[in-house]
Amino acid sequence: MSKVVIKKCCEYELDDVKEKIKESFDYLGGIEKLISPNARVFIKCNCVGPFDKDSGITTHPIIAKAVLQLVKERTKNIIIGDNPATRDIVFTLKKNGLYDIINEENVTIVNGKKTTKIYNSTAKIYNEFEVSEEMVDADVFINLPKLKTHSLAYMTCAEKNFFGLIFGLNKAAWHVKASNPLEFGEAINDLYGAVLETFKNKNIINICDGILGLEGEGPSTGGLKKKANVIITSLDAVSLDRVACELVKLDNNKCFITNLANERNYGNGDINKIELLGDKLDEFKDVAFLAPKDSLSIVGLKILKIKPLRNLLLEHPKIDHNLCIRCGECAKICPPHTMKIEKGKFPKLNSTKCIRCWCCAEVCPQNAICKTNRPILGKIFFK
Repeated sequence: MSKVVIKKCCEYELDDVKEKIKESFDYLGGIEKLISPNARVFIKCNCVGPFDKDSGITTHPIIAKAVLQLVKERTKNIIIGDNPATRDIVFTLKKNGLYDIINEENVTIVNGKKTTKIYNSTAKIYNEFEVSEEMVDADVFINLPKLKTHSLAYMTCAEKNFFGLIFGLNKAAWHVKASNPLEFGEAINDLYGAVLETFKNKNIINICDGILGLEGEGPSTGGLKKKANVIITSLDAVSLDRVACELVKLDNNKCFITNLANERNYGNGDINKIELLGDKLDEFKDVAFLAPKDSLSIVGLKILKIKPLRNLLLEHPKIDHNLCIRCGECAKICPPHTMKIEKGKFPKLNSTKCIRCWCCAEVCPQNAICKTNRPILGKIFFK
């Protein structure tokens, strides 16, 4: 039976956050068991883009600082960071409020440009992934996801955060390879399986920052800030995600990435087979996240494997000219290059070729990209 530790934590106050995380480590056997002396540790933040620390989008600096200080009790051999999609890591860390924390703690920022390959011997579709070498060249991997909804994935938390092992715009290529949501979910699980093989006989520790998260059209500026007042910790990313879904009252049947992982036995996604430690779920009875608009069940996602149906049944991105600053980030990341921008003009989308990955909305700094209304046929079909 996997273990998930739930700790109520209402504010980003360093001493309190640090104590909650230490208590969580103790429930899982103690930091002495989890991190050997002088071990090489990589800490993976969620730095999807250059967003403010109080936006609910990226790993909060206090969470990172608390983890760093605890890990430094065991080792000084620490690397920290992420692979933002379109921006330089240092620029992004500065905007996130993480850069100063990292300097204060005197640890190394990851250089994600040098890559290596990791493999999944039991992959369903993709058995090979090119990832940042420094991230996987570690004895201990500490994963610091945010608790957020996601327009494509329904919810993003621990397992989805491993997608950041892929450097920069290389992530966009995966949206083209796995161009429908269900196949993308399989790709995320093939990647996670490769991570599990790479870290076999090593420790992966997942610590979810859910003090402030996102609901609605996450995982970026389209979402709405929402306090869940929680830190969730587990050695099993799948179990953590299942508990997170339960805690914020989302529909587990739509958490397809978690359900696919459970089917593959990459972790435990059965809430009845997870040992809950720390605080009780009942203490969060008033916490409920708004789901992404028009999210689909597994049956609906299977239908969308038929490409021609997407334009008939699904909404597409729409540019709000009142909010758009014509920065071009959406066009830069667009995996199939269907979003175009000319100098001084607003972006334009060829909606018939759009794969509905929502990467454009994810990187938009202004929340200027929203969803059109679902076509009438789609409303009828997915009723």
